[in-house]
Amino acid sequence: MEDNKNIWIVTISSDTSLESVTKELKRLGVVILQVFDQIGSLEVRCSEKLSGKVRKVRGIADVSPSISFDIGPGDS
Repeated sequence: MEDNKNIWIVTISSDTSLESVTKELKRLGVVILQVFDQIGSLEVRCSEKLSGKVRKVRGIADVSPSISFDIGPGDS
């Protein structure tokens, strides 16, 4: 199982450009793992301390820890 420590889901407010927020996060040193442009969210990797700075970036609505789960094989 992959370690999800320091992986966050960042939700962008609807009135903000995903591109501008992504650019700012990269400037802060955040690693962008995935971009979910259809729903205005990003999966990112950064320290918990840096996540506090991410929360203050203009246009970010929410920053939450990523949670993974495993439902097992389909025939179980």
